[in-house]
Amino acid sequence: TASVLAPCRKGRPMEDIAYPLLLQPRYDEKLWGGRRLETVLGKTLPTDAPVGESLESGDSATVTNGPLAGQTLGELAARYPAALLGRRGERASEPFRDFPLLVKFIDATDILSLQVHPDDDAAAPLGKRGKTEAWHIIHADPDATLITGLRAGVTAQQVREAIAQGTFEDLILREPVRTGDTLIVPAGTVHAIDAGILLYEIQENSDITYRLYDWGRVDSQGRPREVHVDDALRAMVPGRRAVTTVPLARDERRTVLAACRYFTLERWSVQGDLPVPDTGGASFWLLSTIAGECAVRAGDATVSLAAGQTVLLPACLSGATLTGEATVLAGWIADLAHDVVGPLLDAGHDPEQIGLLGGATGDLLGALALAQRERARRRGRT
Repeated sequence: TASVLAPCRKGRPMEDIAYPLLLQPRYDEKLWGGRRLETVLGKTLPTDAPVGESLESGDSATVTNGPLAGQTLGELAARYPAALLGRRGERASEPFRDFPLLVKFIDATDILSLQVHPDDDAAAPLGKRGKTEAWHIIHADPDATLITGLRAGVTAQQVREAIAQGTFEDLILREPVRTGDTLIVPAGTVHAIDAGILLYEIQENSDITYRLYDWGRVDSQGRPREVHVDDALRAMVPGRRAVTTVPLARDERRTVLAACRYFTLERWSVQGDLPVPDTGGASFWLLSTIAGECAVRAGDATVSLAAGQTVLLPACLSGATLTGEATVLAGWIADLAHDVVGPLLDAGHDPEQIGLLGGATGDLLGALALAQRERARRRGRT
């Protein structure tokens, strides 16, 4: 068989990883977790305890196939940064030299703590990156909600007083959600996933979570869980909230669900053969199947991808095709003007709707201006 380690550029033999990498996630038990990763997504869970998360990528995910089997994405990102991550991925990885995006499946049978994640500037003194994230709802019970922020005008001092007085729940915003919804959650947002939700999350690879409020919950030993009120209030950005996006179709098979400077999330409809878009060595693809199944083919390599599984297509890999009947969530690091805004404008979408794909990050506004100037230049040449 042909070697799956092939150079993408002359003079760099054995440094480019040219096959689809099937990933084994890390499973985390949680007090609020359940079994829907198994019953809905078909995963085989390693324990009978409630499992809250499967970390599909990030540094701890392990390759299960081919010559790199047994190695983690963190190890591979440090060893093969250009081949694995691509140009944009390498920039996102610095200065940590890690795998820059984390995707998860989260099963909440009870409400999670109210949390705040710092932005990049606030996280920098800790030697870490911040955490902006997006959620795609795979399953929501009929009355399921998400906590998407605080009411307008609420200050850090009011939050502190309300926690002390036991009236904090009066300050929060709850939004009903349905299966298929997507929200983008900027760093600095007070947020929580409520009970009755199974979701996919894509985020900056960061482990900084400040627990602001935990509903009086205790752990298995009867002890209250630690909260980080001071840190959470410093990281909180007043008025910031999670926003439900309006998905926009690039074409019949690709729909953009959310986009910001850190990641772009798409939903792909695989009906027969679907060629994977070539990033030109700029970014990897993280592909997670949420319904059906498909095969990922690239050269001599084929990987079967069932519901609940994730495969990484390295940046140096081109010519991959998905074959089958499946719904796939695709995460990558896009050039927002060229890869997101331009194609959506070409598809006839309203600029204001395109801008909303970035939620409260505002990241698409500059990309919109750039793409519209480029379109005006093209019209001027015709």
